[in-house]
Amino acid sequence: MKIQIKYFAGLREKAGKNQEEITLQEVCDLKSIYLKLSGQYHFPLSAHEIKYSVNNEYVECSKIPCENDVVVFIPPVAGG
Repeated sequence: MKIQIKYFAGLREKAGKNQEEITLQEVCDLKSIYLKLSGQYHFPLSAHEIKYSVNNEYVECSKIPCENDVVVFIPPVAGG
């Protein structure tokens, strides 16, 4: 199954790209996908610090994406 991943802020910097398409070999939830990519790119944030979005809707980390979904990992944002 193929899904599109989009990265923002510090995650984009660590991944070295804005987005990528990945192929999942097995069914897994968003938290598992984040943890796998975090290991690959050495993301500084834990899975609990991230917000998750699928197809422009906030979802829980337990959501299982479908073919061609667009997944966004959203790091915390500080501003003033």
